[in-house]
Amino acid sequence: MPRIATISPVWGASVAELRDLAKIAEGAGFEAIFSPEVPPWNGLSNAQVFAEVTTRIKVGTWIANIYMRRPAVAAASALTIQEITGGRMVLGLGVSHKPVNDRFGIDMGDPIDKMREYVKAVRSFMDGTAPQITMKRGLPAAPVYIAGLTKGAASLAGEVADGIFPYLSTPEYLTRLKGYVTEGALKAGRDPAEIDITLGIPAVVSDDLELARSSGKKGLSNYLRLPFYQRMVRNNGFGDVVDAIQGGANPVEVFSDELLDAIALVGPADRCRARLEDYRKAGVDLPIIIPGPAGKQGTVETMEVIAKTFGAA
Repeated sequence: MPRIATISPVWGASVAELRDLAKIAEGAGFEAIFSPEVPPWNGLSNAQVFAEVTTRIKVGTWIANIYMRRPAVAAASALTIQEITGGRMVLGLGVSHKPVNDRFGIDMGDPIDKMREYVKAVRSFMDGTAPQITMKRGLPAAPVYIAGLTKGAASLAGEVADGIFPYLSTPEYLTRLKGYVTEGALKAGRDPAEIDITLGIPAVVSDDLELARSSGKKGLSNYLRLPFYQRMVRNNGFGDVVDAIQGGANPVEVFSDELLDAIALVGPADRCRARLEDYRKAGVDLPIIIPGPAGKQGTVETMEVIAKTFGAA
């Protein structure tokens, strides 16, 4: 089976549902299941929930906000999950978004510099080289992936990370991001082939294409209010949509079919699988399917549809 992973929906999900989602993903043969971090849901805590009920699938965060926890705490948490899983933990890190961080009074500073410092600190705690404290647990360090939507972040991934976690990208823009990763890796004296190129791809699977499209636009529209994703959408060639939103338009109303089809998998299963191949050809090593409900589907039902569509069974 080609490499493929998934994200656990967390909005409204109970711990019992998170366990069910992890079991479904593992049963479908997915390589990994990652948890977002949206307060009050903690990505690292959710990854530990996944760890406790699985035996094979990788677990991790997509992504943990670096401003919400000190590097030593992130490293210690990752090592705990690494021990539970026998080495299946992936620590995904990101800077979140200014509007989100502003609510907590967080000064983001330069996000690229902050991420570079944070990744180096986390690695030093996990491998025992940190001068402040030694975490002698006899465990392999968990791989560190970072969110990346722009040239700067992608170059940084090539410089310091084991992989990159972009989102809402066309295949064409993903190819550009991969090039930036390569540039960063070569500048740092690293082999670009060692950096895992992933992509979070929203998927709304339904035989009713119009239902899938309306559901997809509703689920993704709020991302278009965030500056980082507005830049991403503009880089993907849909600057007119961003201009309209910045001018006061409702994101749902200006979210075109063309934009949705460019950045998501929508409609019947065969249509979604065919589009997924475009991303693989563009250089995605590990597609990460982001389950989206079609209509009134529940969280577990949505994951079951995703598993049936993209899994090994």
